[in-house]
Amino acid sequence: MAHFSGLELKSLRKEAGFTQKVLASKIGISRETVVAIENEHPKTIDSLSLEVVNAWWLACRKSVSESSQLSFKVQVMKFFGM
Repeated sequence: MAHFSGLELKSLRKEAGFTQKVLASKIGISRETVVAIENEHPKTIDSLSLEVVNAWWLACRKSVSESSQLSFKVQVMKFFGM
């Protein structure tokens, strides 16, 4: 089963300049969930909702490079088998 890369999401968060706590607050999840996603905890990654990924993206996208934006878009296309 395809899933989003926790390491890529971590990279987006860091490049956007957010701490785990700040990002968690912005997107409505716990800091512990952010940690589990970024560390690619299997249970958390497998149950990661598109709503959380989308909120993460919306919170970070304006503060990251075009290269990071492209990388994220490629990951989304892979997830959907495009």
